[in-house]
Amino acid sequence: MSMNADDLIQFLQPHYPEALIQAANQGNKFDVRVVDASFAGKRAVQRQQAIYGLVTDIIARGDIHALNIQALTPDEWTAQQAQQ
Repeated sequence: MSMNADDLIQFLQPHYPEALIQAANQGNKFDVRVVDASFAGKRAVQRQQAIYGLVTDIIARGDIHALNIQALTPDEWTAQQAQQ
């Protein structure tokens, strides 16, 4: 079974029920953005490790080859949107 962006969103949503989760993929290379208040006070690497920890098995079985993670708090997301 190959995974697509919607599958990744559905997989992550229960772990971050209040989050805005966006994903895109080309083959098995994925970009994912998770916007959740639980990231407040955590460094970028801690945020990424939290998400990587959830998808380790998916990576191990080869459904995801590369994963680019953007993990933001709602305030950071709002500020980023204002800059565009």
